[in-house]
Formats: sequence, structure tokens, C-alpha cells
Amino acid sequence: MKKLVLLRIAVVALAGVAIYAQSDSKDHEENARIAELEKSAEKGDTAAMHRLIEFYDENSVEYVEIEAACDAYGNELDADSINSENKKNAEMSKDYSERLNYWLDKGLAIGDPVALATKGMRLYYGDEENAIIYLSKAADAGNAKAALFCGSACLNQGKGDDAFKYLSKAYELGAPSAGWHLAMCYSAGIGTSPDRNKAIEVMRHAAMHDYPEAVSEMRRIEPQNEIWQHKADSLEIDFPDFPIIPDE
Repeated sequence: MKKLVLLRIAVVALAGVAIYAQSDSKDHEENARIAELEKSAEKGDTAAMHRLIEFYDENSVEYVEIEAACDAYGNELDADSINSENKKNAEMSKDYSERLNYWLDKGLAIGDPVALATKGMRLYYGDEENAIIYLSKAADAGNAKAALFCGSACLNQGKGDDAFKYLSKAYELGAPSAGWHLAMCYSAGIGTSPDRNKAIEVMRHAAMHDYPEAVSEMRRIEPQNEIWQHKADSLEIDFPDFPIIPDE
């Protein structure tokens, strides 16, 4: 029995070594890939620069201190704990953040839309005013995500005309959630004349692209339409309705 136990321990240990070796190998491959992208980007390869910006953006954390937070159900969360965790994560990703800033500066110097959009989105939650400057330039160059964030920021800042302009652009460029945001403008007459039918049209578009809040709103507006309940079930939507378009 003792031999069997020892054998099992040895097998587990070997499995652990194998997993570690596999993980180490993947890290090595990733580092080699990034190194090649860095070389290509330094030679002026824009596509390589875009991939580097995307990689470093995904793997670095921007620390933004919050005063309060709540979950999707409205329950208050511990802001101090969230700030502490975010600060720790930001410190751990410091090297990635430095490389991101390096390539963002390179991209911004030539007016690159991806760099402009990334810079604006990273500023969005801490400095909306400056975020709009970068996002608007990226949106004007045809970046759908930048147009969506720009329109949302303008909406928060009370800049109705700009909000409608950029949310409309995001909608035209195919951003899935743009219809939900744009419906607010049509419903409340922000930057345009109030138009309930148009609000429903753009809301329906967002719902058909499975944007949860839009599905929830369409289910409220058209309770007899089974498609919205089916979508709500498949997306596991169980949050309270948040009316955007008033009933007639």
C-alpha cells in the first residue's frame, strides 16, 4: 500500500511538472511573438503596432479610484476593497502599461485611429472631457467603438448634439449596443426631435444583436412578442426593467 501511495504522489508530481513546462513553453512563445511584433512595429509596420497596443491594453490595468460602486442588482459594493485590488493589479502590470504608453505615444504622433481610440477609452472612466478629444478623432476616422464611447461621454456631459452625432455614427458602423444608447436620444429628444417609433427601431436593432438591456426593454415594450422572451432566457437576463422608451 505504501508503494502505491508513493507511486500516486510521483504521478501527480510529474503531472504538475508537465503542466508547468507546458505553461512555461506558452509564455516563451508569447514573449517571442511580442518581441517580433516590437521589431516589426519599430520598422513602421502599423498592423504590428495595432496588435501591440491591443495586447498591452488588455494586459495592463489603469488605476482609477472610485467613491462608490454597486452590482447589476443595485447592491452596494465595498469601494475600498475594489480600489485596493485595482491598485495592486495596476502595480503588477506596470511593465505592460509602460510599453502601452510607449506605443500609444507613437501612434498618437501620427494620428493613428487605434491609438486615439485606445487612449480615449482608457481616459473614459477618469477624465471624460479629455477622453472625448481622443475618441472624437478616432470616431471621425471610422472607429465604431470610439464613436460609441464618445457618444456616451457626450451624453454624460450634457452635449446633446454631439451625443446624437456620435451615437448615430456608432449605430451606422455596427456597434451592437449603439441602438440602446441612441434610443435614449430619440425618446427624450436629445440632439434630435423626439421620435418614439425611431427609438423603438434602433432599440430593436440592438436587441436583435443580443444587447441585454435592449432585449429587456423590447420585452417590456412588446410583451406578446415571444422572440424577446426567448432571447432573455438564452442570455439569462434577470435584472429589473430599466424603461427608456415611454409607453404611448
